[in-house]
Amino acid sequence: MLPFANITIIGVGLLGGSLGLAVKARDSAVRVVGVGRRRESLAAALARGAIDEASLDAAEAVAAAELVVLATPVGAFQGHLRTVAAALKPGAVVTDVGSTKSQVVRCAQRLLARRRSDGIAFVGSHPMAGSDRRGPESAREDLFTGATCILTPTAACRGDAVEAVDAFWQALAMRTVRMTPAAHDRAVARISHLPHALATLLMTVPGDDDLRVAASGFRDMTRLAGSDPEMWRDIFATNRKEILAALRRFQGRLDGLVQLLEAGDDVGIERLLAKSRARRHEKFPGGKQ
Repeated sequence: MLPFANITIIGVGLLGGSLGLAVKARDSAVRVVGVGRRRESLAAALARGAIDEASLDAAEAVAAAELVVLATPVGAFQGHLRTVAAALKPGAVVTDVGSTKSQVVRCAQRLLARRRSDGIAFVGSHPMAGSDRRGPESAREDLFTGATCILTPTAACRGDAVEAVDAFWQALAMRTVRMTPAAHDRAVARISHLPHALATLLMTVPGDDDLRVAASGFRDMTRLAGSDPEMWRDIFATNRKEILAALRRFQGRLDGLVQLLEAGDDVGIERLLAKSRARRHEKFPGGKQ
């Protein structure tokens, strides 16, 4: 049973569309309204059964919503929050699926501050699920199943709102974890944003002739480079400090490997490979090798 009966999802692409499908699969009685910029995307989301109603007007679409989910690139959040702030019904809860949190939470709290006396609450969320595909056509009912959702409540969040958002993600078969916005941004910079940066750069190293013989290892390593550039531009822009720190941390490790190779230290290279292999097996037992 979901804790919200009326949900508005702003953005009906891969994440928003998958969220709508997951909600409808678990409780078909929940009314889901989708908001988008293009009629074609909204029509596709309707055809997939991800939403019950489509709208190009975000303010109108949130009027009856108990839960509003921001599912666009994070760079668009501020504009959406400005649009819907006055239209939210008293007691409504706003959350998101954005990959960065410190800037998003500060923005939401500032723009919704005048509605706090009406019980309006913002609870930051980041479901750690996705794909290099995009659009409602790529949406999947099971995208969130078994994945982790990070919640980033602050002292300004109503306790009951935090619990309701937590229960919502758990009802979609997700494991929930709570972190501060700053701790979230530091962690995801290292385990999500850094890998994307490396995949992006890795695609620029081989020549076309090299790519003719690329096998599954290279394709697996560079899969992230096929993701939505607009979404990732906003992620890099809103988590700049932590991504820079992660890149510098990685650069130190890379410099260490360069030194081992330059010195011809085969024992040191094997030791590094064995240490990395052991840590992966320890942290991800039974995972894909």
